[in-house]
Amino acid sequence: MTFGGAISHVFRNYANFSGRATRSEFWYFYLFNTLVWVGIFVLWPIAIVLAPAYALAVMIPNLAVSVRRLHDTNRSGVFLLFSLIPLVGIILLIVWFAEDSYPGPNAYGYSMQNTVTPGYRNAARGGALGVRCLAGPLQGHTYTVSASGATIGRDASCSIRLPEMTPGVSSRHCMIQYKNGSPIITDLGSTFGTFLSDGRRLPVQYPFPAHVGMRFYLGGGEVQFELVMM
Repeated sequence: MTFGGAISHVFRNYANFSGRATRSEFWYFYLFNTLVWVGIFVLWPIAIVLAPAYALAVMIPNLAVSVRRLHDTNRSGVFLLFSLIPLVGIILLIVWFAEDSYPGPNAYGYSMQNTVTPGYRNAARGGALGVRCLAGPLQGHTYTVSASGATIGRDASCSIRLPEMTPGVSSRHCMIQYKNGSPIITDLGSTFGTFLSDGRRLPVQYPFPAHVGMRFYLGGGEVQFELVMM
């Protein structure tokens, strides 16, 4: 993840305490905060006003990305309470924040460090990746994911278009595409969310690793899909 991408993602997920955050996302945001604080204190005495305002503005995203970083190392966000232990707790948190991602999926989601999934390797050998509708107005239909991806939603520009009044579905809800030769699914800022079959909600505007056989649903669950090999 790039510096700008990390900052953008943290603020888009301002109060999102679920899911995972890679090491680069966390530390790029830490660097961003450090640079802002240096800039604020260079502006002394205006810093008297700016400092508390900025501290308040980033308090929640700081906590959220810290919790997601712990999730990424396969630890509960409760471990953030170690920060209350003088010195020892802070050192432990720094070590954990510096750890690489826990490989593969855990209780908090899939690792963004994965570049290729076994399901996609099978698909690459056997044919194209497809999206099959399991429930909803398009039930029984299967759509091919093209090189430019497949967008799901109610808008006329979507390659998988649902009827205008479909409950829980936004105009441009989510997108399936390839990144570095691997399938990913991205929620495009939908109102009611994109969820995996186990109920986990995908973070907004964050490419999430996908694989053949993965099921997901939109909004309240009336519209369900599965990634298949065609």
